[in-house]
Amino acid sequence: MIDRSQFRDSYHYALAVASEIAAPGLRLVARAVSRAGPVPPTSWRTGVIIGSDHIGDVLYRTCSLDALHSGLPDCRWSYLTSVSGAAVLAGNPALADVLPWTSDRDDHAVDPTKCEELATRRFDVALCSENIAHHHAIILALKFGIPNRVGFIRKGLSGLVTLGVTTDGPTSHPAAFRRMVESVTGVPDPSPLRPRIHPSATDLRAADSEWQRLAMDDSEFVIASAVTTRQTIGDFPPGFFVDVLRRALVLAPGARVLLSAAATDRPVLDAIAIDLGERAAGSAGNLHLRSVGAGLRRCAVFLGADSGPRHLANAAGIPGFFVRNMGATEIGSGKYCPTEIDIAPAGEYLSPQAMRTALETVDRDAVASALVSAARRQARDSIGGTRS
Repeated sequence: MIDRSQFRDSYHYALAVASEIAAPGLRLVARAVSRAGPVPPTSWRTGVIIGSDHIGDVLYRTCSLDALHSGLPDCRWSYLTSVSGAAVLAGNPALADVLPWTSDRDDHAVDPTKCEELATRRFDVALCSENIAHHHAIILALKFGIPNRVGFIRKGLSGLVTLGVTTDGPTSHPAAFRRMVESVTGVPDPSPLRPRIHPSATDLRAADSEWQRLAMDDSEFVIASAVTTRQTIGDFPPGFFVDVLRRALVLAPGARVLLSAAATDRPVLDAIAIDLGERAAGSAGNLHLRSVGAGLRRCAVFLGADSGPRHLANAAGIPGFFVRNMGATEIGSGKYCPTEIDIAPAGEYLSPQAMRTALETVDRDAVASALVSAARRQARDSIGGTRS
């Protein structure tokens, strides 16, 4: 069951193998701390989804939330996440509750003031949907005595879950979560993997207001770009993206560039906007996340890092050119949406320096040319009432 390709080093692989050797004992421990024994999915009435709380990780799980809701219509689903994760889940009809009670860290630490309330909810099942450090979600589910625990077993700890999910070889993180949903519902989901957000009327008005403030209508098309990321591994120099954007503006001088980032990144965006000239404008922290997603629908193409805006661009349905995180598995963090293009060279589990060296091999003229061609096609099809 253990997939060696999922491990960066032999130490963690050995721990996973050891967890399988200890699986019988782990099952006894898990049963002792659970409120009750496991029951079939059709008997579940309340469930909670636990996984990474970064914006992108939350967004790619939205690809399959509708299928989860329709496949188990008698179960009310809650999503345990951070404040930023909750922002992109607001208004999702597949969820009964969004609980913004964790931090943005990867250990899923619950706000101490919310632990008692979380325990009183007495969930029937937890979808432990973390792909990388999956033990955090499983341990949290055990902490609250949740009797049914669904988790991936390709990285070990099968003794702590009651329904183990397998995949047919390495797969992208969104496809893995879809496989988890299919495992519990018993229903295949053939729809494209595309994140879903649900902007409110207020979100749409805010996006329109920002668009007008930045005079984005004065363009052949708009290139959306987000060059910063909070990832500690996979953070590339903004200069790479600026170089591609500069070349794109030479090919399409009538285009405009819309730079977006968090408010803390405003100095970086201001410097890039000055570098690119009058055809570029920045919007740092001016919009809520769903408003950003709504604004992306008016853009023709996206260029950026493997961060939250990449997934928002996928939700908007526009072509997306991104540099995946080469510090993780190539297929895990690579392309999953039919409208996106991974412009990173081959390579996985690379060090930060090795990633930067690999990025130097990318043909920036080719990326700029492909980006402009995709933008023009998208702009033409949007005018014609279709989407590329």
